[in-house]
Amino acid sequence: MTGDRVMAGMKGEGSDGAERTGLFVRVLRSLFGVEPARWLAPLMRPYLPALLLLFLLALVSAGAALVPPYLTKLIIDEGLVARDSEALVTWTAAFFAFGLAALGLGALNSLLHMRFSVRMLADIRRAVLDTLLRQSPRWHAGRRIGETMSRFDADAGEVQQFAFNALLTGTGNVLRLIGGAAMLFILEWRLALIALALAPLELLFFSWARPKTHARAREVRAARGILASRVAETIAGLPVLQAFNGEAQARAAFDAEQGALTGAIGRSQAWGEVTRAVPTVLTAVVRAAVFLLGGLWVIAGDWPLGSLIAFTAYLGFLVGPIQSLVGLWHGQARMLASLERLMALATAPADVVEPAVPAPLPAGRGALDLRGVRVTLPGRAVPLFDRLDLAIPAGARICLTGRSGAGKSTLIGLLQRHLDPDAGAVFLDGADVRTLALQPLRDAIVTVPQAGFVFHGTVAENLRVGVPQASEDEIREALAAVELLDTVEARGGLSAVVGERGLDLSGGQRQRLSLARAWLRHPRVLVLDESLSEVDAATAERVLCRIFDVRFVDNTRIVVTHGHLERYGTFDLTIDLDALAGDPTSRPA
Repeated sequence: MTGDRVMAGMKGEGSDGAERTGLFVRVLRSLFGVEPARWLAPLMRPYLPALLLLFLLALVSAGAALVPPYLTKLIIDEGLVARDSEALVTWTAAFFAFGLAALGLGALNSLLHMRFSVRMLADIRRAVLDTLLRQSPRWHAGRRIGETMSRFDADAGEVQQFAFNALLTGTGNVLRLIGGAAMLFILEWRLALIALALAPLELLFFSWARPKTHARAREVRAARGILASRVAETIAGLPVLQAFNGEAQARAAFDAEQGALTGAIGRSQAWGEVTRAVPTVLTAVVRAAVFLLGGLWVIAGDWPLGSLIAFTAYLGFLVGPIQSLVGLWHGQARMLASLERLMALATAPADVVEPAVPAPLPAGRGALDLRGVRVTLPGRAVPLFDRLDLAIPAGARICLTGRSGAGKSTLIGLLQRHLDPDAGAVFLDGADVRTLALQPLRDAIVTVPQAGFVFHGTVAENLRVGVPQASEDEIREALAAVELLDTVEARGGLSAVVGERGLDLSGGQRQRLSLARAWLRHPRVLVLDESLSEVDAATAERVLCRIFDVRFVDNTRIVVTHGHLERYGTFDLTIDLDALAGDPTSRPA
C-alpha cells in the first residue's frame, strides 16, 4: 500500500537521510510549488533509492555517450586519413564494442525506468482514489464522472511522467551538456563560442512562450474532461435516450463538445509547431555557421576533417540538451495545468472527517437517537431539519415515509455519516456517531438503496463486497433467500459474469442482488430504501418475510417507502417526515 511504502521510506533515516530528503523536497518545491510538493513528497520519497540508481545510470550513460564521436574522429584521422589499416581496425573494433555496451546499458536503464515510474503512477492514482472513496455520495453527485476519470487517468499520468522524468532527464541532459561543451572547447574553442550563443536566445523565446503553453494545455485538458463526461453520461443514459428518441440530441451535444476539443487541440498543436520551429531555426543557423567556418578551415588545411565531424557530433550534445532542458521547463507549464486539476481532486476536503482517536463501538442492538438535529442542504435557505428529535428503539420495525424531498435520504445519510448535522447529534446505542470510526459504524448500519448497483464481475464478487470472506455456501443461502439462486445457476453459477451496472439484469434482479449483499452482513440496523420497488408484490412479501422475521428479526429494521405498505407487514413505529416538518413528533403505527 502507498502508506506502507511511505512509512518505510521515512524509517531509519539518519542525518544523511534527512539531508537527502530535505534536498529532495526543495527540488520538488522548485518544480511543482509548495502545496503540490507537500502532497507529492510522501508519494515520491519511497522511490528515492530507485531515483538514485537511475541517476547513476544516467551519469554513466551521459559519460559513455561522449565516447563514440571521439572514436569516430580517431577512425577518420588516424585510420582513413593516415592510411593506417591497423589503427582503422583497432578503433573500429573499439567503436563496435562500445556500441554494444551502450546498447545494453540503455536497455537496462529503460527497463528500470519503466518499472519504477509505473509503480509511482499507481501510487499517485491510489492516493487520488483514497480521496474519492472518502467522499460522500452527495459530493460525487455534484461532479461529472467523465471529468473525474479524465483527471484520474490523463492528468495523473502527465504529473507522474514529469515528476519522475524531470529529475532524471534534467540530470542526464545537464551532464551531457557539460560534457559536450567541454569537448567542443577541446576541439575548437572559437566555434564553441558560436554554439553557446544559442542557449540565451532559446531561453528568451521560451520565457515569452511559456504562459501561452500553459493556457493552451489548460484549454485542452478541460475540453477532454467535458467530452469524457458527455460520453459517460450518454452510455449510462442510453435506455432513456432510446425511449425518448433522444439519440439525435445526444449526437449533436457530442459533436459540439468534440468540436470544442478538436479546436482546442488544433490551437495547442499550432502553438506547439511555433515553439518547435523557432529553436529548430536557431539550431540550423548555428549548424550552418559551424559547417561554413569549420569547412573553410578544413579546406585550408588548418583543421582535420575528423575534428570537424566530431565537432558536429558534439554539437548535438550541446544543442540537444539545451533544447531538452528548455523544453522541459516549457513542458512544466503543460504539466502544471494537469497538476491544478489533479490537486483539486486529490486534496478535496472530505464531507465527513474520521475522529483522530475513534471511540470503540458501544454494546447494543441498534438504538438510534437524533437530538436537536439541524440540516441545511446546499442551495437552500431554509433548513430541511431544524431541532429534530427522534428516538428509534433497538430491534424495532420502523416505517419512514414522507413526500419526495421531505428528507428521507438525508436522514439515512446522517445515520451512516455521509453528512453531519449543522447542529445537534446522532447517536447509535448511546454513542455520538461522530466519535466512531466510519468502517465499524457502516458495518453496524447497512443501507440497501432503491437503485441496486451491480459491478462488472462475477456474481460471487458482487456479493462479497464488504465481506470478502463469505463462503460459497453462504452466498448461495443469500441468493436463495432473495429467490435468485435458480436464476444465477441458469446463468452459469457464482462464477457467471454480470455486465457493468448490471444492465443485463432486470431492475428487480438488481435490487434482490443488493438485498443478498445485506443478507451476508450482520448489522445492528438494516435500512431498506425502496429496496423492492421493482419486484412483484408476491415475491417481495416472501423475501421480506425471510429478512424481517428470520435473518434480521432481532435487528432494528427501517423501511423507507412512499407506498406499498401492505408488502412490509406491520410496523412498531411510523415516522412521517411531512408531519415532523411542522411538529417534531412521531406517531405510533
